[in-house]
Amino acid sequence: MKKINEKNNNRGLSLPMIFQNNMVLQQDKPAVIWGEAAPGAKVTVNIQGQTASVTADTDGAWKIILDPLTTAEAEDLTITASAIQNGLASETIRLKNIAIGEVWIAAGQSNMEFWMRYEKHRAEALSACPNRHIRFFDVPKICFDGQLEDFDYSRMGIWRFADTKENLDYFSAVGFYFQKELEEALHVPVGIIGCNWGGTVSAAWMRPDTVNRVGKPWIDHFHEVPEYTDLTQYLAAQHTKQINDHGNPFSDVFLEKVLPQTLPDREFRRFVHHLPRDYYHDCFYDYFEKPQPQSIPGSLYEHMLKTIAPFSVRGVLWYQGEGDDEFGFADLYQDMLTALIADWRALLADDTLPFLIVQLPGFSRWLMQMPGNNFMEIRRCQEAVCDTVPGTWLCSISDSGEETDAHPKDKKTVGHRLALLARGHIYGENLPCDAPRVTDIIRDGNCIIISFAHAEGGLTIRGGRLEAMQIFDSAGQELPFDASAEGSRLLLTLKNPAPDPIQVAFAQTSWYRVNLYNQAGIPVVPFTLQNI
Repeated sequence: MKKINEKNNNRGLSLPMIFQNNMVLQQDKPAVIWGEAAPGAKVTVNIQGQTASVTADTDGAWKIILDPLTTAEAEDLTITASAIQNGLASETIRLKNIAIGEVWIAAGQSNMEFWMRYEKHRAEALSACPNRHIRFFDVPKICFDGQLEDFDYSRMGIWRFADTKENLDYFSAVGFYFQKELEEALHVPVGIIGCNWGGTVSAAWMRPDTVNRVGKPWIDHFHEVPEYTDLTQYLAAQHTKQINDHGNPFSDVFLEKVLPQTLPDREFRRFVHHLPRDYYHDCFYDYFEKPQPQSIPGSLYEHMLKTIAPFSVRGVLWYQGEGDDEFGFADLYQDMLTALIADWRALLADDTLPFLIVQLPGFSRWLMQMPGNNFMEIRRCQEAVCDTVPGTWLCSISDSGEETDAHPKDKKTVGHRLALLARGHIYGENLPCDAPRVTDIIRDGNCIIISFAHAEGGLTIRGGRLEAMQIFDSAGQELPFDASAEGSRLLLTLKNPAPDPIQVAFAQTSWYRVNLYNQAGIPVVPFTLQNI
């Protein structure tokens, strides 16, 4: 990863790309500053009245951990490397307009990557600009050595303000709405680090040895791909491929067409037919038909996450899982996500780092293909992780999917629900923030009574008729019923007598849209109840 110094020359003192003018540092936690200098140089860091020094090791690496910083809008950060015996002069890097506030990582695949450029409420968001308390850094999409130098990444890896249309376009839409709500609630600057990549799988975001330990089928699949047999040769061939140029996301004609809108099948076929020949063969066809380097286990952990670690952050927003279903390994996802969280916590040096996990919404298919075959299992695994891994919470967006689009355009709802979780669980506000979940079920003849937690003030069925609910008899036949909400309970009344046992399934199809909410406007989490 490129590093910076004050005059952009080749002297020894340098910092990772994330350290720039206009950055946001995490408040109230030890701040980690690191980089490189001449071996043996004394490196001194100064900010907010604190001064700390360390000697660069024999490889020139150095790291300083500062005491927690306090909220501020415009601090200077100064890093100085002293002169040493080999004749190098003292060096200084001065970074200006540093905010001290809250920092979160927005991580995952395309629905977290989804830029404000394409978001449904973008015009409304622009009306609230400029807001220089909200800042965003996008980690360049890199998955192999040399990729950053192969292409023009000058548009990426920049701390941006939410102050102009051009800057706002680059923000993760989920991240923007999350940080906007936090900034309004906490009255501090909020920074988002976007560390995400569309279409990627969990294995790419983990240590390879971790994948081998908890998800060996992923490693076996990797070794079975013919192109990966000689990995050195495969990666050598990637340096000149147009498809690996991720320096200008808005130059991709495919994304510019499909992300702002949901294309009917006929229009999509017409669009593909008229794609430029070189783009079709070098990018479009390659993406859908050939293995990509960003799918190699550990590739994004090594080349993206490591470039920002151990930067101090408050927590991680995680929106991913579609890729794991596409590859047929949905049943491994609970173990994979659990181990991924442990890998990230270890690398970011925070063994209690919060993870707010977005549960995948309903979805049927996209662009005549890519069905959500087993999203039900991915959702189950996401919920199970939040039940078993301390410091993780589930974000329900089961009312926000789109039947024929893998990229719902409304990210404001997702950001809002994540912000509620953060405000309630991380920042200690007394407000409802969790999705309703089943706690008890009673059957009395034809009446089924389901009780819910996180339903204070009562449940509401929006639209009058309950959606996404099915009841089956022991032979698998669907049973008709009526439904009503009564306080924190859902009452289901069978229209005809049915022998025991029956099964209640809520949001257990590929496509659904939940309309059962608590008083905070959060939809009920999908569930299945057997042998009722």
